[in-house]
Amino acid sequence: MPANEDLIRVTAFIYRKPGISEAEFHHYWAEIHGPKMLELSVKYGVVEYRQYHTTPQAKAMLDAATKATGKECHACDGTAEMFVKDIKAYLSMTADREFVEAIVPDQLRFMDLDRLEFTVGYEYGVIAGSERVTEHTRRY
Repeated sequence: MPANEDLIRVTAFIYRKPGISEAEFHHYWAEIHGPKMLELSVKYGVVEYRQYHTTPQAKAMLDAATKATGKECHACDGTAEMFVKDIKAYLSMTADREFVEAIVPDQLRFMDLDRLEFTVGYEYGVIAGSERVTEHTRRY
């Protein structure tokens, strides 16, 4: 069974704030903002926090495939994933005074919060280590 199947995954599609370069956005998110999330993440039991940086170079990797299908790579500048055991803990974290007074203003330095989008759900492993996954936490 894949390691994260029993966890809830909250994914945020993040767009950079107008007026900052892609390089500034990726640097700030990775090196400044990311570490600021540590204390609250520990306090509220976040199991993992991951960032996926969708740089122009990363988007270019899919150019041939997306053009062949007439589709485009998602326009976001990156995604953030938080794995939690309980959605209430995640919601409590985002309502915490420190999050509201410190994290949100920091997000405003580099993110376009008006365009922020979320998904929430569970992982379902299909292939791991070149093998089909047959044991699961839940069935669909």
